[in-house]
Amino acid sequence: MASGSYSEDLTCPVCHTFFTDPVNLPCGHAFCRECIPDGVSSPLYCPQCGEAVPPEGGCLPTSLILKSLSEKAKAEAAEMCPEHEEKLKLFCVTDQQLACIICRDGEKHEGHKFKPIKEAVASLRQELEKGMENFSGDILATESLAKSQGEELTKTKAKSQQLTSQIQREFKEMHDFLRKREKEIRKELKYKEEYAVEKMSNNLNAIEKALSESRELEQKLKSVLKTGDAGSLLKSWSESNSKMTPKDALRPRAKDLQVVNDSLCFDPYESHLQFFMWKEMLQVIKPREELLSLQSNSSDITLSDDGQSLFPKSEQAAVYCSSCGVNYDRRHNCQSGQIISS
Repeated sequence: MASGSYSEDLTCPVCHTFFTDPVNLPCGHAFCRECIPDGVSSPLYCPQCGEAVPPEGGCLPTSLILKSLSEKAKAEAAEMCPEHEEKLKLFCVTDQQLACIICRDGEKHEGHKFKPIKEAVASLRQELEKGMENFSGDILATESLAKSQGEELTKTKAKSQQLTSQIQREFKEMHDFLRKREKEIRKELKYKEEYAVEKMSNNLNAIEKALSESRELEQKLKSVLKTGDAGSLLKSWSESNSKMTPKDALRPRAKDLQVVNDSLCFDPYESHLQFFMWKEMLQVIKPREELLSLQSNSSDITLSDDGQSLFPKSEQAAVYCSSCGVNYDRRHNCQSGQIISS
């Protein structure tokens, strides 16, 4: 066992640990090589006494004696209890750590189970060797799990990419369909607008023409009525009208005219555009049908002809198609006949 002074002699004054790669300076003091300057960029001085190191002593050899003694001291210290400085002779099974005699009798380890180091080593070795037998199998199982998880991860990424492409494709179909229908509906609306505008414009022209004629006639009649004598009145009236009686000339014109109220009706799109577009889109873009499959040993159920339904085999018999006149199982689909259960 290394004494306190012996340990101090093997301890670096700078880092206060056992020497690592120790070197001796000309002044007689020793240090770890890493704890002193390199002496290249500046003069080298002893960290303890401050004495200068001659330039020729800049490259210092390792002190092999100090290195050997330090390594032995480290080994001895590893076998010593850091708390009580006693030899570590026991193994505390409860705390799973090395202990000395004083540790065993102390309050900290009261009631704990101890074993001699050799016995503890033998037990530990036996337990570890036994556990390794199962541990190797556990490693293989874990490797298998890691492989399976990696495969699932790869499949999930591939599935995500596939779904991303599918989503882009299907949304493109819907966008293309909606853009096409928007163009068609706007064209249809434009046609109806032009038709209604032309109809109302023609009617407006007729109304304005009748108004102009009525105002012109009004001026003529006022001129006729200003004539003083009877002969002149009749002459003026006959010149201003071509064989029209006063009744015909003053016939109301407004009652023969009317406002064309062609409010642009655009049913069914005007009130339920989104609903009808959705219905139209369902006719164009149909969901992909999932097809079912059966294992070869499925003896209790059967698959429909279209691959989309499952039936118990007990339901296959005792049905009759009135159109075909033939007995079928319940999977038979007939567009015109009636399936009758017997």
